[in-house]
Amino acid sequence: MPPKKKNDLAKAAKMADKENLARAETEILSLQHLLELRSHEALEARRSERMWRERMEAFTQALEQQKEDTLDITADMMRQYKGMQEQLLKKVADLETENRQFKKTIEERDSEIAKLQMEKEQQKRASDLEILQHQHKMEEMQVEFAQMLRETLDKMHERLSNGTYNRS
Repeated sequence: MPPKKKNDLAKAAKMADKENLARAETEILSLQHLLELRSHEALEARRSERMWRERMEAFTQALEQQKEDTLDITADMMRQYKGMQEQLLKKVADLETENRQFKKTIEERDSEIAKLQMEKEQQKRASDLEILQHQHKMEEMQVEFAQMLRETLDKMHERLSNGTYNRS
């Protein structure tokens, strides 16, 4: 081959090499830029993932704490409820006992009142009977006195009529 062609070929090869080199350098720069971009995106993704994991863990802990608090509150409320229930049951029992005592006292008083009323009625009947007996006796005594007075008057009248009345 002639030297010119060789030279041209060499020049063309050099040019092709330069173009390939320039293309390769551009491609390398583009790939480096893409690598940087992807690295930055991966870093952001890891940072975002870490942040989301931290938030998730915080929410999980908050949820667990809330469950624990709810269980504690429920247990405390249950203790209070049972305590109040026991107090109320005791109060009900005390009031029922007191009610029974009041009923017993009322029954005793009613019985006592009935007994006193019976005694009062018996005393009244006895008093009425005694009054009737006294009235009857007074009537008998009146009748006796009237008879005695009549007899005495009749005797005086008879003596006066006979003239035998003695003034001594």
